[in-house]
Amino acid sequence: MSLLRQDENSERHPPIRSDRFFKLHNFWFFATREGASVGPFDSKACAIKAVEDFIEFAQKADAETLEFFVPDIKYAV
Repeated sequence: MSLLRQDENSERHPPIRSDRFFKLHNFWFFATREGASVGPFDSKACAIKAVEDFIEFAQKADAETLEFFVPDIKYAV
């Protein structure tokens, strides 16, 4: 089986994995690749739209901004 690599400039969106979504106390969340939980959302449809938006954001964000989503990174308060 061959794996297709998506071109960086491709208009296609990466596939959304179904296991990244979970429901807790009647609200929906999604987990990032880095392990952060994002939410709450009122419906799974809202969480799906949010993960699409998050992927677009992550593709455009600088490395320092993305560190905010990595667990166990300590920030000064």
